[in-house]
Amino acid sequence: MNIRVALLIGSLLVLAMVAAVVAKSTQEEWKIYQREYYELATERATSDTVRDSLASAKLEIKQDVLMNFGDEHRVDRCRTCHMAIDDPAFVDGENPLRTHPEMPQHAFNEFGCTICHEGDGRALTKEFAHGEDHFWDSPLLTGPYVEASCARCHADSFRDETPHLSRGRQLFDSYGCGGCHFVDGVSRGKLAPDLSEAGHHFKVDYLEESVRDPKANDSSSVMPRFKIGDEDIEALVVYMKSMRGHPLYMGPVEIVTEAREWDEAEPAAWEVSPETGQLAFVGQPCLSCHKLGHADGEVAPELTYEGLLRDPEFIAEHIRDPRLHNPGSSMPNLWMSETEREAIALYLGLHQELEIPADSADQYQLLCSRCHGEAGDGNGLIADNLLPRPRVFTNDQFFNWLPEERAYANIAYGVPGTAMPPYHDVLTDAEIEALFAWVRADFIGGERPERSTTRKIPDENPTPYSAESVARGKEAFELRCYGCHGRAADGFGPNAADMLPRPRDLTNTAFIGNADDARLYESITYGIVGTGMPPWDYLPESQRGDLINYIRSVSETGAAANQGGNGHE
Repeated sequence: MNIRVALLIGSLLVLAMVAAVVAKSTQEEWKIYQREYYELATERATSDTVRDSLASAKLEIKQDVLMNFGDEHRVDRCRTCHMAIDDPAFVDGENPLRTHPEMPQHAFNEFGCTICHEGDGRALTKEFAHGEDHFWDSPLLTGPYVEASCARCHADSFRDETPHLSRGRQLFDSYGCGGCHFVDGVSRGKLAPDLSEAGHHFKVDYLEESVRDPKANDSSSVMPRFKIGDEDIEALVVYMKSMRGHPLYMGPVEIVTEAREWDEAEPAAWEVSPETGQLAFVGQPCLSCHKLGHADGEVAPELTYEGLLRDPEFIAEHIRDPRLHNPGSSMPNLWMSETEREAIALYLGLHQELEIPADSADQYQLLCSRCHGEAGDGNGLIADNLLPRPRVFTNDQFFNWLPEERAYANIAYGVPGTAMPPYHDVLTDAEIEALFAWVRADFIGGERPERSTTRKIPDENPTPYSAESVARGKEAFELRCYGCHGRAADGFGPNAADMLPRPRDLTNTAFIGNADDARLYESITYGIVGTGMPPWDYLPESQRGDLINYIRSVSETGAAANQGGNGHE
């Protein structure tokens, strides 16, 4: 009896499971959509023949196998749910039972759906078919983002049918994105990641976040935060999403030929004159970052009176290699000929429209606030884009300690290796003294304490420069200094992100070459007040000398710098 009961219960459980499976299979999403379509289509049918055909139709998976797009082999089952995609009776329907907008010469059974909309063509549920799975790399493209797929087959980015793609291409040029980013066949930037296949590797939300806030996905990004409106961000993302390597219509021979022509191309030569320099300047994306006259990209230093601060040779050198004079510069090496650089330098040299106000406060706002901030807090309009960041004038410890003669020299001659320019041709000696006095009084105030005169600082490094000394200095540096200055001595140690001001980049040739051994010895021995640099006066004098020699080595200033430098800050 017990066995019969157990068999009966087991049979009932099996029947219940089978019934549940059958019931679930009848409630699959695609079957629900197909039943709804046939019901609605029957109601809208205009003939008995069509009604009879719809009544006898079976629920089935619609599958398109597509093999006409390069090496891709795609299977689309999208029409399993989107039954009305080519039915004109459903123009006003709700998705998925809605007629697709007319696409001349794009038959759905030839092109499919995922070639434009992406998603997972093999899936049979909305979640997976639309690529809403977190691990699916190609979620569904909708709205203007579908335009990105047009570039897979159409070479021309500027088409009437793709206004967002066209706008994004224009913005990519006008914001100078190609100056930093490389895009095969489009731009030659080397400073930032290659975007040639950005649309293949990154989702729309990732690209949007990266444009809106470059540090959203990469905290170490040096890309400026451009002030771009939502519509322009959308257009830029559409264009970047279109970057998927070589278009499907290109064959291997054509790809190799175009790549060779691209690599061998040379920038155009220019007549070297201020007039041609103006044309070249306007043609380059300089104003997407810099300020010139009333135009301001709000990202980089002002160029309106650059000719008063730098000579044309310096300007041309800086355009050729922005990190030659300032290793922390985020300015790209723009692709242009030497004659184009020289012409632009001459044009900027003529731009000397600068009327210096008599009042020191007004001088500060005109010359200094863009970097150092209106309140002297180091948070000027472009401060986030400068490395090292501008000095914080409210740091009373540092500025009560800083020798006045060094402060004057910084204003007059600039600070080599940084964005701080020289103002000796703009301000008189008396104006420089008055300006620093105003900065100190307004942002710090109070009486300046007497600077200690008991420090013992040798004029030259007490340890002769040699390979052995450099090796000992490296060992001492890795033991005591790398936490702030980094193992590469570039200022990016594990503690650096939490420090303000940031640790000094000791590989900065221009800066270190301008500091004599006495300056380095004093900084190591007594520290730098108002910064994270502590005193190391308890180290043997010979070891401090070894550290100086190691710094000379990594900064490539060498033994000759023992006699050089004027000690500017």
